[in-house]
Formats: sequence, structure tokens, C-alpha cells
Amino acid sequence: MKVALISCTFSKKKYSCTAAEMYSPSPRFALAYQYAKQVVDVVYVLSAKHGLLSEDEVIEPYNETLNSKSTEERRTWAAHVLKSLEKKYSLETDEFIILAGRVYNEFLISSLKRFTLPLEGQSMGMWIPKLRELIDRSTNKEIAQLSSLLVHSWLTKLPRYQWDTIDTIPYQNGIYIMFETGEELYGMDRIVRIGTHRVDGRLKERLRDHFLKENKDGSILRKNVGISLLHQERDPFEDIWALDWSNPSVKNQFVDDAYLERKKSMEGMVSSYLRNNLSFTCILVEDEKDRLRIEEALIATLNKADDFNSSEYWLGRHSPKSEIALSGLWNTQGLNGKVLSWCEVESLKVDVMNGTKYLANDIFAQEKRKEKRNHGIKASLEHEDLIVKSVSTSDIKAFIQRIIDQSKDNGLEFVDIVSGEIHKQMRLSSKMPSVCSAMYQIMRDDDVILHKTPSGKSSTIKIR
Repeated sequence: MKVALISCTFSKKKYSCTAAEMYSPSPRFALAYQYAKQVVDVVYVLSAKHGLLSEDEVIEPYNETLNSKSTEERRTWAAHVLKSLEKKYSLETDEFIILAGRVYNEFLISSLKRFTLPLEGQSMGMWIPKLRELIDRSTNKEIAQLSSLLVHSWLTKLPRYQWDTIDTIPYQNGIYIMFETGEELYGMDRIVRIGTHRVDGRLKERLRDHFLKENKDGSILRKNVGISLLHQERDPFEDIWALDWSNPSVKNQFVDDAYLERKKSMEGMVSSYLRNNLSFTCILVEDEKDRLRIEEALIATLNKADDFNSSEYWLGRHSPKSEIALSGLWNTQGLNGKVLSWCEVESLKVDVMNGTKYLANDIFAQEKRKEKRNHGIKASLEHEDLIVKSVSTSDIKAFIQRIIDQSKDNGLEFVDIVSGEIHKQMRLSSKMPSVCSAMYQIMRDDDVILHKTPSGKSSTIKIR
């Protein structure tokens, strides 16, 4: 059991309410409470007046702090808190996350066997940025965990290609997602590599580099698979294979027929492995910048999901490159990138469910295009963009509601809406006040403003 202990604060509500609400006027408490709810099973408040308070315990406003109490009074207070904890939890085996300053934890931690102090060493002035950092880290982990499942469930439903059906891919630009025989996750084929191309029109050519062109220096996938095959057998040719033979100074060292024959033999082994074990699907992404962003986001999302693991038989486990062996992916770049945002997850879902089309950050524009087609309207892309940008607050509210509804359908307990992301998703221009107004108008009583600026109309407004 994980238990959070959060110190009370001077700022309080002026009426009787639950402990969680009583201290919510304090930004430090609000952030500590948000972080605690993400990482523990149960939350308590360390109250200078009441001792240990459950988050839903109703109390009256008061004005009391441990800072004004003597050392002996603080010892007595701590003993009272520990006694209350012992009635509910094991001080030996349960884990305690203490989000409190020294005067609140100094006489507690000596009696706890398993505890962490996430704010240890931080001055009071640094609590807010530190808590935001902890929340972002925890949120990314939560997003990665769920997104990994969602991404697999969507992408495994797309048309699957083999090495000899590359020419049947119906578009020239996109991202490819590879699966490997024997690798499963969530009861589905597990993704083992994600890749793309920089130069427009090279999706199929990039896949041919991997499966058809026997040149490991033109495909990092071929090179890494070959390294793993050789390392598995402790073959000394591994070091030679890993070199870049496209470099004349390197190639000249291995012009001997024996080296060339061995390289040719290995190229054939790699081709055989790839063709017999790897299949792939693709999603259409026309813009280079979007391709690179989605590629990195997918890689990072899978890598940061706790349950994304390879089988014990996966060839990549034999790779001497820890990035491959530990990640479960035939990727070494992008593993620590920025994970998919909820908006990107929802955008990906819409396009994957439509079959083959993915235009990054373009859900709203797609709906506008569909709407105009249904009415037989033919307009240029520039005119279309103009229409997208001249939306009403009602349009924005409807867009946000769709995200909320989709999140609910996916079983999420909450979704964080950020004004800047909505503005970007809808491809708006100078409409941030309207976006923020729509966000406030659509709020329910149990929704929470996580971040707000003095103007209340900035790109960083965040509502859960």
C-alpha cells in the first residue's frame, strides 16, 4: 500500500469542508495533492491541529501551525500521527510518500521503514516548480501506459504488409510500424520497430532498404539485426559488420574476398530473418515535420510504458546495444523523447479508425473537409483554412466535448485540456480568448483548473 502524507497550509477555505478542499487555496497543497493522487493509493493530510486527516474528513477552518510549537510539542504531535497510522497501515511494509517540510516529518521518518521525501532539499520557494516537474513525469508515465495499449489495439487492426507486398502500399509518405513473429503484448502482436523517412515520397523506398536491398549501411535495422545475430553466437565478425563499409577508408581494409563473401553471407541471413519474421503496417503522414514528431512520440510512448516488454526469446535481447536490449524495440533514437499527448492520441485514433489516413493535428480540418464535400463545395486549401479559422465558441466547445467523450469511452478517469493544444489542433489564428472561454463554459462542478494565468486567456490554461 502506498500512502501520501501532505502537510497542511496557512491558506484555507473559510467554511466547513473536507480536508482535500480545505487546503486547496494553497497552490503548494493543490499541486502536492494532484501529484499524490497520481502515485499513491490513499492520501492523508498532516494537520497541525488534528494530526492525521483523511482527505474526505470534514473539518472547520483553523489557524495553527507546527512551526510555532516547541520541540516537545512536535514530538507529541508526531507520536499521535504514528499511532493513527498504525491503526490502518504497517509502518514496516507499507510505503509512505511524505510531501511536507522538516518540522512535519522530522519525528515521523525514524519510525517508518519505507518512505520517500520527493521535496527533500528543496526550499519552500522551489516546491511549486518541483511538484510540477513530478506531476509532468508521473503524467507522462500514465499517458505512456495507457497509450501503449491503445496504440497496439488500433494499429494491429490496420492492413498488414510483408516484404513482397511493399508495392501495394497506397501512398508515398508515412510511418511504418513493424511486428515480429513470437512477440505479443496485451494479447496482440507487439510492436518492435517504428520508422519513417525525411525525404518526401520515400516510404516504400525506405522499406525496400530494410527488406530488399542487401546493404546494412543503408538500413540501421539490417545492421542492428545482424549485430544481434552475430553477438548471439559470439562471432568476432560482429565488430567488422558494425563498421560503416560505405566509408572508403573502412571498405579498403576489407577488400579481401573472404571478408566480402562473409558480408554477403550475413546480408543473406539478415534478409532471411527479416522476411520470415517481420511484418508491418503503415499510416499516412504527408508532412515531414509531422512524420518525425509522430515517429519519436510513438517510440517514446512505448519505451516509457512499464508493461512494454519483449519476450525472453526476442532476438533483440542479444544486442550489445542496451537501448535495444532493454527497450524491446529495434530503435535506438527517440526512446527518451516526448510521449504522445492526449490530443495526439485522439488524433491518431480518429485516423487509424478511418482506415489508412493520418494527418497530424488535423481532426477539426478533416471534419470541415468532409462537411464541405457532403454539400458539393469545392474550395482551395487556402479558402478551407480560412473557414477552419473562423469558428465560433460553440464549435470549440463541441470539439473539446468530443475529446472528453472519447476519453470517457476509452475508460479514462480524467483528461487534461490545454488551451494551446486545442488552438493548435483546430488550426486557429488569434482565437486563444475564444478557446479559453469555451473551456471555462464547458466546465462541470467537479472539473478542476490546474493552471491559470492572471488574464485567464493564455495558451497555458489547463483544466482537468
